[in-house]
Amino acid sequence: MEREDGVAHAPRTGARGLWDRLVGPESTRAENGLILGYSVVFCTGLLLYTTIAQPDWTPLQRGVVVLVAFDIAGGIVANTTVSGTRWWHRPAQTRRDHLRFVAGHLHPFVLAWLFVGLTWADAAVIYGFLVCGAAVILATPDDLERPVAMGVFSVGLLVALYVVAVPNGLEWFVPFLYLKLLPGHLVDGRRDRKSVAKSR
Repeated sequence: MEREDGVAHAPRTGARGLWDRLVGPESTRAENGLILGYSVVFCTGLLLYTTIAQPDWTPLQRGVVVLVAFDIAGGIVANTTVSGTRWWHRPAQTRRDHLRFVAGHLHPFVLAWLFVGLTWADAAVIYGFLVCGAAVILATPDDLERPVAMGVFSVGLLVALYVVAVPNGLEWFVPFLYLKLLPGHLVDGRRDRKSVAKSR
């Protein structure tokens, strides 16, 4: 349940504190189940598919892809839970913090290093659009943030489909990365609920 003041508790210490910093303190059992369950199901399906469709992948390639998939798939869910939203949009978080978080996702370059089918130029395009798109969303007034984020994300899908080329088995990567960060991480869904409540 969301606190009335909308402020997140401080993370716990130790390993649990690390989890709190990823998904938000006070995350519920249901939220944790969704985050972990979706990540495991997606990664299992991806691993089975690539084992059959891409048998020439090395163990290193397969392992890194599963780690990247777990991070992105889990983040898609975690960024939009009540606990996650409350944590990532707590008062202490600035727009610069959000941009720094997005910019820290260097996944395209990691995959370009591992797969010859993803060129460094395409990795730069993927990353460049991500950071520029985030900057546009963060510069948008709060009441237009969600529609602008969805518009930026839709353009990102076109980039994924028609501009860059990724190896077979990684077709999901760019759309999922953009979904996690642009309309997912950067948009504070609580504003929508507050706007609806005020209009009643």
